[in-house]
Amino acid sequence: MAQFPSTQWSLIRQSGGTPSARYQAFGELATAYRDAILAFFRARLDASAAQDATQSFLAQSYEHAWWSRADANAGSFRGFLLLLLRRHLGHLRAKPDDGAVLDDAELADPAPAADQHFDARFALALTARAVDVLRADYRKRDRAALFEQLLATLGSPPEHGELQRIAAALGMAANTLTVELARLRKRLREQVRAQLKQLCADQATLDSEWAILQRVLGGFD
Repeated sequence: MAQFPSTQWSLIRQSGGTPSARYQAFGELATAYRDAILAFFRARLDASAAQDATQSFLAQSYEHAWWSRADANAGSFRGFLLLLLRRHLGHLRAKPDDGAVLDDAELADPAPAADQHFDARFALALTARAVDVLRADYRKRDRAALFEQLLATLGSPPEHGELQRIAAALGMAANTLTVELARLRKRLREQVRAQLKQLCADQATLDSEWAILQRVLGGFD
């Protein structure tokens, strides 16, 4: 998993910097968000074309430093990336010889529900970073084993007796483990929101983006 600097906006800005800084920053961003980009194209193109579109989008994003143009004081990075993807798709669909230039109104997707695939992968990218942050914190406190055991139970409700088994393996009381699990759930939710906040210009944008993320991740309460 890629390790990010203090804020994702700093990484986004660096993706338009010197060649060495751009290479490292864009590489980490592309690793984090490639699945979301691929999901956008796979919802609209066949599998082979989606792979090609993803590669061409990433190549042009790097070459032209597109991502560094995102404004930390306006909107959200998710919205900015989605606009870039729609533009790229529009140019791919335009005939090579028609000379057409698509404006933003023409980029409205005929199947907006397809954006849910992109949103879900984008949300998972934020969740992955939140997990990395929490994993590092638990390791720092010599609680890595507890974290990994609890993390495995977050995707679905623990089976009957599973928490008792984990508690016994870790040498702690079952009720203590239950408290630890609730605490991790809360911290993960807070950390995902913190990651999202880094990519939003203001509180209103954060609230709107958080609502989208909650929907695609099934509530995340």
